[in-house]
Amino acid sequence: MNKPTEKLWAVNIPEEPDSSPILYPVPTKKIGKQLVYRLKKEALQAFPKVGQCIADSVTLEEWNGSAEEHAKYLAENGDWWTDTTFIIGGEK
Repeated sequence: MNKPTEKLWAVNIPEEPDSSPILYPVPTKKIGKQLVYRLKKEALQAFPKVGQCIADSVTLEEWNGSAEEHAKYLAENGDWWTDTTFIIGGEK
């Protein structure tokens, strides 16, 4: 269980660069940073025309929901951050 002062982290992966944030919980800030780095890199490689815009929209954020919601998402979705991302097979 997280201590009351311990921050929880999530990665913002919006549907579109100008969409409202969609936060996906990650277990640690370090994993979140690594995922953001990977997603930004993939966006730049997969989408030559709009990759920078997509990359700029993927961010590490402090979780704004409850600790219970954060824990439940992680329990139900396993190591989701290791899966192939939505970016693979992008625009040509």
